[in-house]
Amino acid sequence: MRESSVPDKSLPPIDVEREIAHLADTRRQAMHRLAFFDAEVWLGKPVGFPLAQESSRDVLVSALAALGITECCYSHWSGHSVSAQEGNRALLAEARDAGPRFHAIWTGLPLFPAEDGPLPGRSETPGSVCGVRLFPRTHNFPLSDWVVGGLCEWLISQRLPLLIWHEETGWDSLRALAVTFPGLTIVVETQVRKVFYHLRPLFALMKDCPNVLLETSNLTGIDSVAFAVHAFGAERLLFGSFLPANDPLAAMGMIADADMEEEEKRLVAGGNLRRLIEGRAR
Repeated sequence: MRESSVPDKSLPPIDVEREIAHLADTRRQAMHRLAFFDAEVWLGKPVGFPLAQESSRDVLVSALAALGITECCYSHWSGHSVSAQEGNRALLAEARDAGPRFHAIWTGLPLFPAEDGPLPGRSETPGSVCGVRLFPRTHNFPLSDWVVGGLCEWLISQRLPLLIWHEETGWDSLRALAVTFPGLTIVVETQVRKVFYHLRPLFALMKDCPNVLLETSNLTGIDSVAFAVHAFGAERLLFGSFLPANDPLAAMGMIADADMEEEEKRLVAGGNLRRLIEGRAR
C-alpha cells in the first residue's frame, strides 16, 4: 500500500527562517572556537584584482572582526607594485597605533648592494614585524643563496620566516634555498594563482624539506588541506584569507570542513602562526 503524501499535521510546523538562523549561529560559534589568525591581509590598492577595493586598516579590521578574526598579519600592496621601501614605509605608518594583535610583514631585498630606506637587515626592524616577503620575479633577482643568502642568515638570527608567493619563483629554487638554510622557516604562499597543477611539486617540496610551511588561502579545496595535514602534520599549515581580494569565508571553510581532528583545525586556523610570532618575541 502506498504511503500517504499528506503531511503529518500532528507535527509542529518548521520555522524555516528560524532554523536557518540557528544553523548559521551554530556555524559561527564553531568558527570562532577555531580562533582564526589571518596570515594574509593586504592594505592598499590590489594589483590584478579589478573588482577589489583599495582598503585601509580600519576597513579590514571591521571585516575581520565580523568574522571573528581578531588577529592578523598585514602586508601592503605597494611593496609589490611600487618598491619594497615604499611598502615598508606604509606599514610603518600603520604600525603606530595598530595594537598587539596586528603584525606587519615587510618586503625584503637582497642585502647587497646596499639600498636606502626601511629594509629588513638594513635598518631597524620594528618588533611588530613578524615576517619578510620576497618578490624575486617582480623585483628582478633570482632566489639563490649567492643573492639572498645574507638576508636568509639575518632572518634566521631574528627568528623571522621568509614568505613567498609560489608564482614568484621556481620549485627547484625554493628547494635549494630550503636545503641550504635548514634553520630558515619558509612559508610558501598559494597566491596569486590558485594552486592546482602545482600540487605535485608543492607536496614533494614539503616532504623533502621540513622547514617549509604552507599557507592555505588559495588551495583547491578541503581535500588538499586534509591531505597536507595527514601527510605532513597540522603544524605545517597556516591559515590565510588574502583579504580584500578573496572572501575569507572560503578559506575558513576549507579548514572548518576538512576531515581533520578539532585540535588539528585549531593549529592550522591560528595556533601555528601564533607559535611563529612568539618565536619572534623571544
